[in-house]
Amino acid sequence: MPYDVLRHLFDLLPSPDLVHVLCSCRTLYNLANDQSIWRSMAARYGLHDISYFGGRSWFVVYTGLLHTYGPMLGLWAGDHPYTGNIIEIRLHAGNSKRQGGIVVDAWRFRFLQPEELDTPEMPEPPTYKRLARIEFAQTPSPQGPAKMICQCDRRRPPHSAAFGFLSPSTQGFGLHTRQGQFLHPDFPCADCESWVAPGKYPRIGCQPSMHVDQSARVTPRVPTVYALPSTYRSPSAVVIHCAWGCVNQVRPFLGFDNITPHLPRYYPLRHDVHPYVDPTSSQWTPSSITGLWLGSHGPHGTEALYLDLASRLALRAWKITGDENVPRGAISWQANMENPLDLAGTDLAMCLRCLGDLDGFKFFGGTGTLSGRGFMPHQQQSTPVILAVGPKPLLRVVWVDGEEVSAYMRCPILAGNADHGTSTADVATEGV
Repeated sequence: MPYDVLRHLFDLLPSPDLVHVLCSCRTLYNLANDQSIWRSMAARYGLHDISYFGGRSWFVVYTGLLHTYGPMLGLWAGDHPYTGNIIEIRLHAGNSKRQGGIVVDAWRFRFLQPEELDTPEMPEPPTYKRLARIEFAQTPSPQGPAKMICQCDRRRPPHSAAFGFLSPSTQGFGLHTRQGQFLHPDFPCADCESWVAPGKYPRIGCQPSMHVDQSARVTPRVPTVYALPSTYRSPSAVVIHCAWGCVNQVRPFLGFDNITPHLPRYYPLRHDVHPYVDPTSSQWTPSSITGLWLGSHGPHGTEALYLDLASRLALRAWKITGDENVPRGAISWQANMENPLDLAGTDLAMCLRCLGDLDGFKFFGGTGTLSGRGFMPHQQQSTPVILAVGPKPLLRVVWVDGEEVSAYMRCPILAGNADHGTSTADVATEGV
């Protein structure tokens, strides 16, 4: 077969299949020296320039970095009890100060100050905390694979870190209090795996998950999170660990004691960017507003939620990050999308007070979840809400009983990719 035809076929193959083809005979194996093959494979992950990769070839950059970690690019949701956590894994093409590679950043949301709690709330985009880099700078051999270096603690020198790939697990969490022991919501759960993006796991060996049951040994006097088996089998996940153990100390604050012995599991988080459709348009459907959103949640500040449709008519807002009242893995609110509400009377007056101009909005009735600290069954309450879908890419949920409003905006496009030498995350962590 002519080589130009083979090259075209190579571009259509998944990378594992291409490697198998090139290893099938000596003639094809010799084609592995063609750098255009590996440049084309790297372009699938958005890398088009390797000027700042230490003089390494396209073959080394792809086989030593992208083949293993390229599928992970994007967002990952952590199962940290109550708070959850999000990390962002992305390409950095490098610059004159830093070699290119893959960076791992943790999302952080700003804590609201007491004087801000009475002002109109809007969600805010996250800031970034650098956790690790995967690069060739620490690789002595020009043909060697990239190494992962922890960079989360400036007081310590850069040291080795690694991803672990874990098998599906039935590990869960519980909360021990003076009132008893209570199950913590599974994350993800059997009712909502729609936010888990398949096919994004690293190409490394899979390890068996650790299963721990601490329920018989927990007797503290303060509320404590502990590990116990769950009836739900969660999908495969990754964990992050480093030589000093500092990478997993970068996590959201939790007011409960946490004695669980295992590392937080991270699941690939779907983040499809949909163009916003005006609700008055004939092209609008409830599926137009599914996906990842950032929302304002009172004194807890900004939280991430994934909106999905349980059926064609039921919109649910699942918490990807949460708080000690309504944690990650719980439904914050849900709305019946079958028929828009025709506001009148007290509902109309309340929405006018809360939202002001109502032109261009569609309204849908639903219920929201309230809870005391701990999210124990006897604390949970259901309260009426009104979902307002407007002409701008901003959703609002009116909590009827308290006449409070939560605002939601689409999750922003990821911080950077291979075509941008330095993103806001890199500026914030330059020199770390």
